[in-house]
Amino acid sequence: MRKLSLAALLLACGGKPPIAMTPHKASSTDAESMFAPLDVGADFASYHKVSTEPFLSKTHGGRFVEVYVNDVGLKAYMSAAPFPVGSVVVKMSWEPKDGKPSDVAGPLFVMRKEVADYAPEHDDWYYAIRWETPPPEQLRLLGGPIYWRGRSQKVGYCQKCHDNYDRSMGGVPTGKRAWEAK
Repeated sequence: MRKLSLAALLLACGGKPPIAMTPHKASSTDAESMFAPLDVGADFASYHKVSTEPFLSKTHGGRFVEVYVNDVGLKAYMSAAPFPVGSVVVKMSWEPKDGKPSDVAGPLFVMRKEVADYAPEHDDWYYAIRWETPPPEQLRLLGGPIYWRGRSQKVGYCQKCHDNYDRSMGGVPTGKRAWEAK
């Protein structure tokens, strides 16, 4: 559905726009809160799956998640090394049902390590949450599909939690780590 400006809406209804009306210019944070095709992490199916099976993540809305890491970040993810710029971590999630992952997809959670000074207060991580088909109760709450990313204030959800982890990374629980299962 196309959004009309207040001035266009008033004119269409026979009214006059206020004298001091100025057009709204979308800021980059507004644009980064708008739904769009996934850009960062869209190719996550080609990444390394670093979890052996879905595991419950209370910090990701009590959903079950599986973790994927690109080639750039794999070595750092499996160790305590700093993450190189370009590292991408994706968590695919499912809504829970009876203590197990259901077949209802939850949001896709994405992190990408950026260049120094991108977001120094958040260890220079870019965050994104994309949920194309939320279930009806979430759809009403969210107002539609979401893709919050980058500098959008809506990724504060990610930043607040990840800022408390070593290297801003939560990780895969012991016993569910693919690199330890080999």
